[in-house]
Amino acid sequence: MSAIPTLEQMTQAYLKDLALSSEQLDIDFLRDLQSKHIARYSFNSLAVVLNQELPLDLPTLFSKIVEKHRGGYCFEHNKLVLNILSELGFNVRLLLAKVIYNRDVDVARTHRVTLLDFQGDQYIVDAGFGHFGARFPVKIALGLEQDQGDSVYRIINNPQGDYCYQVLKDNDFFTLYTFNLHQYSEAECLPAHFYSHRYPEAAFVNNLVICRKYFNNIQSLRNGEYHQVQSGETVITQITSAKQLHQLMAEVFELKIDIGVSEFLFSKFIADKNA
Repeated sequence: MSAIPTLEQMTQAYLKDLALSSEQLDIDFLRDLQSKHIARYSFNSLAVVLNQELPLDLPTLFSKIVEKHRGGYCFEHNKLVLNILSELGFNVRLLLAKVIYNRDVDVARTHRVTLLDFQGDQYIVDAGFGHFGARFPVKIALGLEQDQGDSVYRIINNPQGDYCYQVLKDNDFFTLYTFNLHQYSEAECLPAHFYSHRYPEAAFVNNLVICRKYFNNIQSLRNGEYHQVQSGETVITQITSAKQLHQLMAEVFELKIDIGVSEFLFSKFIADKNA
């Protein structure tokens, strides 16, 4: 049985896999880390919909995301990133956010993000949001519109005093999630993590979701639709067979699974939903 890697070993392997140099730990490094992470490691619900166990210990997350390239969702991606940044000497801590998608609703805190304090400024580092997620850290500077080349983000306050993490969508700002700067612990992530991957009505339990995001290029899949977004133009392809789904997962998202698994996923999340 191979030895469990140390955090230092995991960090060096992570940097090597993303072709990152830690010689200059500045804002450009942070931008490179987040953008390369979301391009290489897919955001997906694959393990959730296959009813697999999702432990959150670091060696398991490192093996799943970096070594096996199986991706994951926010509680996996952002915990790994937080620990990598901490090992490199950055001042980071976790936050829990409410995903509201521009609705006036009160929901549970089921989204994990990372708060970064860097050279007198604070940033949200989020490598686990998928299609609408930012490619770079977003500075907490109220009302400041931050153009990332292919999307514009900003953070504002709402009447309740929480922060709103927004993206410019259809010429208007759209709130993806709200958050505050309270102290949260790893233990407080566990109920939200359990809800997100075990509760029968949770979104990830009921939808096959996969996404990789590059500059001006988003590749995403949600159940029976494959979306290609390039320079703001969206092409939607309907998935009509398990073979097509299997090919997309292997070639676009680099998820190597058995054809039998693709057949199961097609039957449950595409054929049954279209019946």
